[in-house]
Amino acid sequence: MRMIAWLIVLALLMAPSFAEEQKISITDEDGRNVTVAKNPGSIVCLSPGAAEVVYALGESDRIIAVTDDCDMPPILLEKESIGKSGRDADLERIIELDPDLVIAKTGALFPEEDEQKLVDYGIPVLRYRLLHIDALIPMIDDLGRVLGKEEEASLMANQISGYYGSILNRTGAIPDDDRPSVYFMSMGHIDWTGNRNSTGHTRIVEAGGKNIAADLRTTVPHVDMEWVIEQDPEIIVYSMSQGQYNSTTPTIEEMKAKRDEIMAIPGFENIDAVETGQVYITDIKMASGISELATMLYYAKWLHPDLFNDIDPRAVHEELLENYFDMDIEGIYQVYPDAPVKSE
Repeated sequence: MRMIAWLIVLALLMAPSFAEEQKISITDEDGRNVTVAKNPGSIVCLSPGAAEVVYALGESDRIIAVTDDCDMPPILLEKESIGKSGRDADLERIIELDPDLVIAKTGALFPEEDEQKLVDYGIPVLRYRLLHIDALIPMIDDLGRVLGKEEEASLMANQISGYYGSILNRTGAIPDDDRPSVYFMSMGHIDWTGNRNSTGHTRIVEAGGKNIAADLRTTVPHVDMEWVIEQDPEIIVYSMSQGQYNSTTPTIEEMKAKRDEIMAIPGFENIDAVETGQVYITDIKMASGISELATMLYYAKWLHPDLFNDIDPRAVHEELLENYFDMDIEGIYQVYPDAPVKSE
């Protein structure tokens, strides 16, 4: 009897240390050290890329609510909606749900005062935006640790970093004179682009190109079409925003219509990219999360088809959709044209 009593006392003494072992410290994309529950039972996702990775790791049952932009895979939209995006998330409802973890976007995309309200209620918040692979891979590792899926996360990160490393190895030594000039039309605007501090610039350079807007002052400069004509880019890439198509992803017809519209801008007929047909449309959803890998491969192949003749970006995209989202790529088109247009 005394032995049983002693074991009970011992168990009670050990309980606090056991609870402590169930907490881990994560350094998120904002560089903050956040203490979160190990194996959280409930998660609210305000970050589409994070929702993708939670699903891809086979843990979507933990997600109890999402914002409407967490739509890849589309089955996530069957979860409770708590707002269109992190900017207008229903904080009262999140507090009612009392999740073990909230995953939001970085910066102003989820206001600091909103985060503080959640933290005051004891709800920890991790932040990830994932606009580039070098942010995606660490987050995969982080969520693998949080969800107890370290092995699966390692396999996913290795696959993505393998393709990414192949791009950098092939393009890193390309001399400046052999890098095609690129004009990137950002976030559904023909006159918005990105300077050298933008993710768009990084993507262009890593794919082996030169960003014509690199030296402009602001991160997302607004430019005149006359300036674009003067720069005479060899390649134009337009990022199509979600409000410009009618479903979860755009149709070929919608992307073709946007491409035709861009090529018909007065004066653009004299731009090298238009003369050679090297004008490409991408879905903005391909610019973050797991699909960013496919976007990087498309960029690399568009800019240097001879260097990447062994890579089929659509086949890689198909592999990603099948392996991580249980989706068939049939009928899904998020770039147009998806094969490089050969310049004469």
